[in-house]
Parts: sequence; structure tokens; C-alpha cells
Amino acid sequence: MRTLRSVACLMVALGTIGQAFAQDALTREQVLQDLQYLTAFLEETHPDPYTAFGGGDEFRLRAQALEDSVPDEGLGVEGFYRLLRPLFAQLGDGHTYVSSPRGTGPSGERSYLPLRFRVATDAVFISDAWGEYEALIGMRLETVQGRSLEELSRLASEVFPTENEFGAGRRLVRLLASDRGAWQLLGEQYEGLALGLVDADDSQVERRVPFALNSDEYSSSAWRGERWSALQSSDAPFFWQFIGDRRVAYFRVRSIVGREPFEELRSVGRSNLRTQVERYYQRYLGGSPPEYVDSAIAGVPSLTEATYKLLEEMKDRGARYLIVDLRDNGGGWSSMLVPFYYLVFGDRYFEYEFPISFATRVSPAYLSLMGTTLDGLNRELDASYEIGDMILSEPDRGEGPASRQAYVAELQRQGHSHARYLADLNGDALYTPELVVLINTGTFSAAYHFEYHLWHLGATLVGVPSAQAGNAFVDVTEYELPNSGLRGSVARTRQIMFPDDPELARTLTPHFPMVWEDYRRFDFDAHAEVRYALDLIESGRVGSRRDAGR
Repeated sequence: MRTLRSVACLMVALGTIGQAFAQDALTREQVLQDLQYLTAFLEETHPDPYTAFGGGDEFRLRAQALEDSVPDEGLGVEGFYRLLRPLFAQLGDGHTYVSSPRGTGPSGERSYLPLRFRVATDAVFISDAWGEYEALIGMRLETVQGRSLEELSRLASEVFPTENEFGAGRRLVRLLASDRGAWQLLGEQYEGLALGLVDADDSQVERRVPFALNSDEYSSSAWRGERWSALQSSDAPFFWQFIGDRRVAYFRVRSIVGREPFEELRSVGRSNLRTQVERYYQRYLGGSPPEYVDSAIAGVPSLTEATYKLLEEMKDRGARYLIVDLRDNGGGWSSMLVPFYYLVFGDRYFEYEFPISFATRVSPAYLSLMGTTLDGLNRELDASYEIGDMILSEPDRGEGPASRQAYVAELQRQGHSHARYLADLNGDALYTPELVVLINTGTFSAAYHFEYHLWHLGATLVGVPSAQAGNAFVDVTEYELPNSGLRGSVARTRQIMFPDDPELARTLTPHFPMVWEDYRRFDFDAHAEVRYALDLIESGRVGSRRDAGR
């Protein structure tokens, strides 16, 4: 049965680094305590911490090697962070990581390049620039400090978790943006970077570019680059408009977080609800929530409500195509997407047999997060799990109307505000347009789940493959190390989306993958994917792809 399952759905020269951060010095004993805490947490929480290392014994040997490498004089927090990074990188799980400490690195305040890079399916290129560097927009990146793009991508995968080559590309362009990132990647401190570029005529261009911007400048709007004027600018979590002759609607989904999961958390009495709501307001609404949590939740935008209003207007206008923009959507809660599928596909969604399965580790951290005990979990699931067991969810067999009726009844029972948009549909879609889904390397986690389900249901994918692998680990459990204060997350669920296709399991390639030449056709516009999708629609290359993912 389709349920309300939530998927949240993010060794180098140690001596010098440790001394550079003496103000945060940890004794050797403190570092060892944190290491032992972390490795125990990984073994206890992660669905499979061993395979990437060659087995359990090899994982423990690696952990022991880390302990043996800690200097007698201890480490600074930054040095400890750098010690840990390759461990997470080898695990290769984008949901399991250690976050960078709050310090800015040996260079002091972080500085940024007056350039921004973008990943195409076949290249990395300069997408935006400040001032005198505008002439570099569109040039492809070939080398940095004399190192090839292939070597740099490999380095990125050796020090940070990546799940496929596009994950390595995404990580690389983020690292190259700042002096701290370049230092993390290359192990040296630079005042600027020597870039080997290729221009539109395939000529080689060498350019040294300084880290010249502070954080305020880097985040300002003073960038030079194309931005298509037909598309309105909006920071709303869910934004839509009609384009051109009004046959086409555009729907930007910034994040898979909205009112729906907060109502779900409230219905199950989740203890950290207030904290989650506050985080949302700070990140997406730019302020603090109302004092009363119910009022705060009511003020959070609803994806279901936005989708309903959009489809109603599309139906009234006879608009045939809907472009769903999931670019740089880092995920959130997959459960809140079910109403979208129902509104667009009706019972066809509930009847579809998605070949996806999950296995979640039962751990003390999981029980704490769920606000229950082992006995309480077993009573709820009518099971007899022990700590360390896996809760298995087999592929959904598509139970159709019975599953849909149970789903809507559960929404109503829990008092979800969006249930009213679904209650009277009786299995019918509100409106079913032709879907075109825009993706890039930043389409991750629950946003990848969105992409995956729409791909199965016939949507056309346009853009650059996601950094997310289909067969991967998801559902984050946060941790904080007791001595260093380093924070991060560990995945607790293994997902298998492509049980019989190892290539797709690693990289889901769009129907229309965008290469550098495609971006060039649209002047390297920030909305090149939207313009390309419109061209595909106008030329008749986007049509019904029913059950295309089978």
C-alpha cells in the first residue's frame, strides 16, 4: 500500500594543519574518543558501512589506521576534519558525510573567484562572471593549476562522498569557487587559480584568476550572464507561471519541503517539530515563525495546494504542457509528493508497479528520531525486530483504488489540510498535461525520487544527470562528535530503484541530455534548460511517454 513514508529525503599532511588551528586543539585522547564514537555510530546506524571497504574487517582496519595516524600532540578541529574526509569519500554515500567546521581555513576569511562554473553532460564551463572576466563566459574548463579535469574529478571523489561522475563534477565546481575549497581539494593555499580554458573556436586560453570576492560580493546580483527575461524571478518555494502563447506552464519546485511533512510530523508527535519549522522559516521564508506551532505550520506553503491551483488554471486555459523545474532541488520529504502524482495521474499512479525497495536499519538513533522504543516499534509494526535488524519494504505492487482510498483516509484521519484537494477526485486525475522535467547535478535525494517517479510515469527528462545514484543510501540521521563538535549525517536506509540495471542504478540519463553545444545555443543562459525544453515542445519532439521507465 502507498503509505505516508517520509524520506528526508547532504590523509593529508596532518602536522601543519593541526598546528594551523591550535586554537581548536584536541588532545590525542579526545580525537580517539571522537573517532571511536563515529565508527560505532556508522556501524550501528548505516545500512551497509562495510561493502565499500571490502568487508567488516577491512572497515575496522581502516578505522584503526586512522587512529594510528593521530599525532601524539593531537590535532586541531580542521586537521581532524581533513583526517575524516577520505573515510566518508570511500563510502561513496552522498547522505553520509562530515560537515566542514565553522572555521574558514588557514587563509582567514573565505575569498571567492569572480567566476561560476556549471556542469554540462560533456563538460564543465564558466556560466557567470564578474566585471572584466565576462569574456570568459562559456569557456570550457580543461585544467586547474596544470591538473586535468579528469584528475580533479578523481581528487574530488577521493576527499568527498560522490555517487557517480556527475556527483564528482558537482563537488568539483563547488570546491573551485573559493580559496578554502581549492585548498581542501588540492592541499595547498592559493591566492588565485591558473585555469586552462577552451573557447568556442577550440583555442586554448590560459588565465590566472584571483580569489577576489568576499562572501557578500559573491552572493550579490552583480554577476554578468544571460538570464531569459520571459521567466519571472521568484524565491517562492513553489512558483508557477504561463509562458509564451499560454500552451505551456512552468512550475519551479525549489525544495521538497512544505506544509505537508510538518503536518505529518505533528500527527505523530515528533519531538523536534518546532526546530524543523524554525529551520524552514529561516531558510525559505526569511524570518522567524509565529509563536504557536499550528499557526507556523499554516504559514508554510503547500505543494499540493500550489499544484491544484496550477492544474485548475491549466485545464481552464487548455494548456497542454507542464515544465517542472527540479534544478538544484536538494530534496526533503518524498511523502509529500504523493498528492502531486494523484492530482496529475489519478489511479494510474496507485496502480503502477514501481520496482523500488527500501531497507532501514533499526538503531538507537533511529528509535530516538522516531520518538519510540524498540517495544513501541514492534507493537506498531506487529513485529519482533532487534537492534541491528533491517525493516524491509518490498517493491510496491500497485494496489490501485484500495491503496488510494486508504491513503486519502489516512490524510483525513491525521487532519492534513491538503486532504480536501484529493477527497473528491475518486481516482480521477484533476488534469494530466504532458510533463517535461528539468534536472541537473543538484537534483538530489527526494528531488531525485520525484524525477524517478515522473520518469516511470512517462515524463520527458531534460538537462544533466543527477549526482544522486538510484541504488544508494538515503534518510539522514544527524550526529555531533562530543569533543570536536564536528557534525554530519549518516544514512539509515538503503534504496534500490533499479534492481536489474547497474548502469541506470548509477546514472539516470535524461531523454534529452544537454551538452556544452546546447548551452552555447542559448548563450549560456541561466535558464537554458527551460528554453531548450520549449524548443523541444515547439518542434514536436516532446510527446506522450506513457510508462517510459518500464
